[in-house]
This record gives sequence, C-alpha cells and structure tokens, in this order.
Amino acid sequence: MRPVIDHVPFAASDLDALVERFEAAGFDPTYGGAHPDAGTEMAALVLPDGSYLELVAPTREHPDRWPAYFDAADPVAGPCDWCVETGSVHAECQRVIDHDVTVHGPIHGRRERPDGTLVEWDQAFLGGDDSLLPFVVSDRTPREYRVPDSDLYGSPVSGISWVVLATDDIASAIERFQRLYRLPEPDHDYDDTYGDLARFPGQDIVLCEPASGRVRERLDRLGPGPVSVLLSANIDDARHRHPLDGGREWFGRRVRFVDGLDGYLGVVSI
Repeated sequence: MRPVIDHVPFAASDLDALVERFEAAGFDPTYGGAHPDAGTEMAALVLPDGSYLELVAPTREHPDRWPAYFDAADPVAGPCDWCVETGSVHAECQRVIDHDVTVHGPIHGRRERPDGTLVEWDQAFLGGDDSLLPFVVSDRTPREYRVPDSDLYGSPVSGISWVVLATDDIASAIERFQRLYRLPEPDHDYDDTYGDLARFPGQDIVLCEPASGRVRERLDRLGPGPVSVLLSANIDDARHRHPLDGGREWFGRRVRFVDGLDGYLGVVSI
C-alpha cells in the first residue's frame, strides 16, 4: 500500500487564530464543524487535488486527540499528524498488525457541518504514542461530505506534495517505512535547519533527523512526527499570492516557506 496523503491536521489552541494566520498568508479556510466525540472543531483548506489541511483546535479542556500539541500551541503548533485514505480501515489495521505495528482503533468518527450534513468515517491510529506513522481513514458517508470541492482551482498551489517527518533515527525510520509499505531506497540530502533528509522516490514522505535548532527542539518536546507540510506549486506564480521566504533546494527542487506560519507550511516546485 503506497501511503497517499488524504489530509494533514494543523493544531492550534484557538481555531480563529489559526484561520487568521492562514488568511493573512493568502489562503481561505472554510469552517467545517465540531467533532463532538473528540472535543475538537475544524476548518478545512481543500486543495485542487482533493487533499486538504485540517485546521483543528480543542473545544474542551481535555480533547481526545493531540493534547500535547494543543498544550504546546502559542497559538499555533503546526502539523500534529498525517492521514492516509484506505478502502477499509479494518483491513489496514489487520495488515499493519501483521507487521507488528501497534494500532488504536478502528474508531467511528463524526461531525456535523454548518449546513447540517452529518459526516461519518472510520479511522485508526498506527504506531503507538508518536505520529511518525500515519493514521488511516475510510468514509462511511460519501467522501464529498467530508472533503468538499476546492476553492483553489486555478491557484498556483495544487496539493500536498511532501509531509516532512522528524525522527531521532533516520536509518531506523527508513527501514520501518520500507518494511511496512515496500518503499524503494530513498534519496538523501541535507538542510541546515532540518538536518539529514531522506525522500522515497515517487512518494509523499520526507524524513529528517535534525541535530539542533527549532526542529530539534520540537522533536524533543513532541516526539517523532510531522514538522512541516510542503504544497506543490508553481513558485514563481505562488509568490505573487502568498508571502514566501527562504531560498533553499531539496532533492533538486526549489523550496520556500510561507511567512507567518513558523516554518510549518511551505511550497515545493512542481
């Protein structure tokens, strides 16, 4: 199973504050409703390829998911997990259990959209306490209930290209992903902020092992998991619509980060 990204949750202590950050960066998230069972609420930034960023914040003192990220938010904590769509959560749970992966789920998820539409899905979280492995989702209601059409058709940004996952041991993480998903040998690169980089050709995953700085500090505080999301874009066009900063190149492709989002969101050249 190739892990194709369905969506990436972004955590904040306050949803309005997170939406305002995205709006200031030239994006327009849409409020999607509350998760009454989980104690959170969300807004969605749906991208033209159907993937999306889920902006999520707590609605009660002790939400069921991502409490460490909400506690760390000031007011934004960035990507707190990443999600892969599967035809059957139950079947995927059995598959990964056979690979000695810890599973929490399946769990029935639901939320009511502002227009009254009830959205339902199944989900399961893989790999124990950290977010290095994705959680998986399959829809009970039509997917378009959960993921409406994008407002960004014609935008220079087309979808989620890479989720950047921080780890203390990149060699072990490479082996873990190869064993679970039968991925090819990765390409390697280096970045002063993210440290050693590894990318599986043709995949949506970049692993990093930071030695120092803000990414290292985040890894120490929150454990292995996503640290940045890079959207695929025509960078020359995107810089006229979104405030982009930093000139760097990863794996032969141009990378820029979005001002005001603390290095959590960037773009990578198509």
